[in-house]
Amino acid sequence: MKPHRARIMAMQAVFQQEFNKKNFEELSRFVWIDYAIPEDERTYACKIIKGVLNHTENIDKLITIHSKNWKIERISSVSRAILRISIFQILYMAEELSVKIIIDEAIKIAKEYGEDDSTRFINGILDAINRDHIKSK
Repeated sequence: MKPHRARIMAMQAVFQQEFNKKNFEELSRFVWIDYAIPEDERTYACKIIKGVLNHTENIDKLITIHSKNWKIERISSVSRAILRISIFQILYMAEELSVKIIIDEAIKIAKEYGEDDSTRFINGILDAINRDHIKSK
């Protein structure tokens, strides 16, 4: 399995959901992907997508709290999608994954798909949320 590719698929689905208001079943078809998706990557991406859709309100509250002086609407759609999948993983998948890997992957995806300064912004928010999440355990 290539988790990086699965995370990209999840980010793209979350990005699309914001504009097209598609439900999980529509998003999980991955019609925009032009290659055969290995089943384990599809399963992993779907786990992230479903989790983000189920927890968007809570995730967005955390983004708002930690993005000082930025309304969530001002954050680019790509950065919001990257933040949403990464925050979901930090909050709900950290037993399976190292938070360092989650944040590194978010930065890697931001470098590939985001704006020039999005990596620092995303890293700062994810670090802050991770610190708060560790304190609350």
